Amino acid sequence: MEKTDPKTVEQYFRELSGKVRKPLVISVGGAISLIVPGLLIRHTDDIDIVDEVPKEFRDQHALMDDLQKRYGLLLTHFHQHYLPSGWSTRLKYHDSYGDLKVYFVDPIDVLLSKLTSIRTKDLDDLRVLVPQFDKATIVRRLKDSMQSALASDELRERANNNWYILFGEVQPQ
Repeated sequence: MEKTDPKTVEQYFRELSGKVRKPLVISVGGAISLIVPGLLIRHTDDIDIVDEVPKEFRDQHALMDDLQKRYGLLLTHFHQHYLPSGWSTRLKYHDSYGDLKVYFVDPIDVLLSKLTSIRTKDLDDLRVLVPQFDKATIVRRLKDSMQSALASDELRERANNNWYILFGEVQPQ
């Protein structure tokens, strides 16, 4: 598949903003928040918005279908409980498109959210991301903000397995 071009995402946001009638802020995570700033190069079908796709867009089915066909991108959502605690204080301002203001989830928060995943594409993303960040920073954020997520035996085991694959060592506690 062809990689998702950051310019295409920018065009998508500009076109989407034409349908915004009052100030609206969205927080974007997932692959798009890594692809646009150049931290990840791959294809994605989704623009993942934290918690929910705003009603202003959700109710415009024809618009959403048209944008998906033309840009190959679908507005989707994921729940913030998949993110490390304090994620909202670390949002990165991306840009404003008219009345639409876009923030990206901090890349280390995205990295840590993928650490508990069983999807191979998330592990592949981790393998690309980890070398771009200071390991001590990742460990500190892991210890400071992932304890509630890692309280689940299943998620802790996933994180431990992925950590071992990435670093060849036991995950710091």
